[in-house]
Amino acid sequence: SLDPTDDCGWNQPKTPEQSSLGVTENPFEVLWQRSHAAISLRYPGIKAAELATIQHRLSKELIAVNKLGFATYFLTVADVAQMIRDMRIRIAARGSGAGSLINYLLGISSVDPIEEGLLFERFLSTERSTLPDIDIDVESARRHEIYRAIFRRYGGKRVTLLSMQSTYRGRGAVRDGGMALGLDDQQVDEIAKNMWRFSAKNFRSEMSNKPELADFSKLTESDRKLNLLVDITQRLDRLPRHISMHPCGVILGNSRLLDLTPTEPSGMGLPMSQFDKDDMDPMGFLKLDVLGVRMQSAMAYTIKEIKRVKNVDLDLDKVARDDPTVYKMIRTTNTLGLFQIESPGQRELTGKHQPTKFNDLTMQISLFRPGPMKGNMIKPYLDGRHGFIQPDYMHPDLHDILKESYGVVVFHEQLMRIMQVMTGCSLARADEMRRQLGKPDKARIVQRYFKKSAAARDYTPAVVDRVWSILEGFGSFGFCKAHGAAFAVPTYHSAWLKTHYPTEFIAGLLTHDPGMYPRRLLLAEARRLGVRLLGIDVNYSTSQYVVQKSGKELGVRVSLGEISGISKPEMDRIICEQPYTDVTDFYLRARPSRRTLERLALVGALDTIAGVSNEESIHNRSDLLVKIRQISSKAAPKIDKNQLAFDLTNLDQLPVGNTPPTRQQKLAAEMAVTGMDISEHQIQKFQQMLEEMGVVRASEVGSLRSNTEVLVAGVRIATQTPPMRSGKRVVFISLDDGSGIADATFFDEAQRRCSQLLFQNKLLLISGKTRRTGVRGVSILAENAWDLRQLWQQWEKRAS
Repeated sequence: SLDPTDDCGWNQPKTPEQSSLGVTENPFEVLWQRSHAAISLRYPGIKAAELATIQHRLSKELIAVNKLGFATYFLTVADVAQMIRDMRIRIAARGSGAGSLINYLLGISSVDPIEEGLLFERFLSTERSTLPDIDIDVESARRHEIYRAIFRRYGGKRVTLLSMQSTYRGRGAVRDGGMALGLDDQQVDEIAKNMWRFSAKNFRSEMSNKPELADFSKLTESDRKLNLLVDITQRLDRLPRHISMHPCGVILGNSRLLDLTPTEPSGMGLPMSQFDKDDMDPMGFLKLDVLGVRMQSAMAYTIKEIKRVKNVDLDLDKVARDDPTVYKMIRTTNTLGLFQIESPGQRELTGKHQPTKFNDLTMQISLFRPGPMKGNMIKPYLDGRHGFIQPDYMHPDLHDILKESYGVVVFHEQLMRIMQVMTGCSLARADEMRRQLGKPDKARIVQRYFKKSAAARDYTPAVVDRVWSILEGFGSFGFCKAHGAAFAVPTYHSAWLKTHYPTEFIAGLLTHDPGMYPRRLLLAEARRLGVRLLGIDVNYSTSQYVVQKSGKELGVRVSLGEISGISKPEMDRIICEQPYTDVTDFYLRARPSRRTLERLALVGALDTIAGVSNEESIHNRSDLLVKIRQISSKAAPKIDKNQLAFDLTNLDQLPVGNTPPTRQQKLAAEMAVTGMDISEHQIQKFQQMLEEMGVVRASEVGSLRSNTEVLVAGVRIATQTPPMRSGKRVVFISLDDGSGIADATFFDEAQRRCSQLLFQNKLLLISGKTRRTGVRGVSILAENAWDLRQLWQQWEKRAS
């Protein structure tokens, strides 16, 4: 029989042997030397007093690492981070690991823990013996490339990917249940789309609560199959569906790794452990989270475009984080495309918060989390920040700890420092007690220790009880400041790029699509920023969005990949054969399918080579479409470069007399072919009607007084139903009208009037009253909503 400890090394850390790292000396000595050598690089020209502080902090961290025997762990992660940088891939640390000075000096993290007031003990302490987590964000477009490089670096016997159990949730359970019952795909899809923010096990009870499920609920009374679908969906809830590759986990171990974990091929072909993340600590494996982040890809692409177009070498890590123009742009709340702060809730919080420095970004990102929001931390913080209330620090000893958050305990690090100050315990023990606060039986032990120790240090019973009442409920509400600071770095970097290089940044965003909104909204944001959009053109477009010169201005050229149904071989041929002299030349050399050729013509991608790109042309796009249908009626002949070519110029003569397409028809073609309104915003079609109705543009909502009755219209770009403290459902809708984004909130009564529209219709008109929540914080308390297309049809009938 196997002995877990002797045979499997139960609970014993297993990292790659030092020989695989190229380390021949004592690993701890190597770690000590590398960390100290990096001080001059990270802190050039530092003064003696500051150097002493850094050295003291570093020594404390190194002592803890040596005591735990984790030197090889840090060297391994640093080796992986350096390997990624050598591949010229952007990298950033996230999580509590940003609180380590060692990680900062080794280049694993780009956050200075001393400057940001972060604690090493929140990340690692001698009170815990399990390997800590260091999460690394990388460019999503190159994540698999990194995985393969790690396998090459350490060998297949020391590395596997991590797996995860994929379980049934509401929509997945409905879809699989419907398939098993043989229900119509479209009907099942409609049911699934209306399952918003509730568990599959509550399907039947939610049918009576959700207005959008009312029609389906009636059908189940007479349709046995649909009634059975509800039962099946509820029974499938949380059951395992399949094992899949973890989105970011890589397991590193010693040469015995494959003796201790079963593996199977992953979707990308690399070996995948059948263990999940919960098995890592007892098995002692090093779990490295290499998370692909699309914003990192977007920023990397932006930097490449800046170099290509303007010949500027840019290192974002060296950009100063106190640029006033960056914070001025953020304070406008036009944060679309910025990491972490582009959601409707974050935009509203930005309007209230009005950040002016880097730590404000850390604070804002940390406050907009489920814990702090449930703990009602945002309002007292904002009131204290803007002088509406006098901050309450509870005791003079806690002033410096709570000064940055105006008396509100927001961060885990603050709780740890309060524990240390009031009880005299170490920060390591304070973190262990913080972890125990979420467990009722252990929380009572912490309470007794805190009150006894604080009383022994002459704190009055009133102060002790007051502080404990805050700490007691903090366990489930607080947030790790190191995590917030790590997120604030790419937030600032993305804001800096948007401020100083908007054209290149928009190209990066459109190419890698990193945000929560549809790509067409980025086109609207480009127009708002004054960034010129260049339509698809077979002579200039590529597989990516690229910055190109058009006349004297730079613009962003839309990608060929936006053409619906275009294949990769077709796109590769078009790009490879560029440029083209005319339509026949394009047809013969690029050899697109008839469908692709027509779609290219419909969106104007052939206008330039066909000579129909301006209003003065003899021919128009309709003439071109007629000609395309003629020449594509037969397959394009293959061109033999060794044979003399026939003169095919006569084939390029376009017919005349066809009615040119209107602006609306061109826009409709763009929407049908690309799903985007490239030439102009689709709301322009309704502009005359909206003006007659007195509809307010999104950009004007911020200037209105609170409680003003308004009508807003636009494209629905986001629908959210986050969990609320009251337990009641609140629906948040965001509309884009080309001038900006208007956010509306629907409570119970308003939902009953129009819930079907909120989840199904894309074009909406919303009535309501403005609600001012800060300097630039404005939202609309919705009263009703209508289908904009139906209103347009009615208006057209009356107009005719």
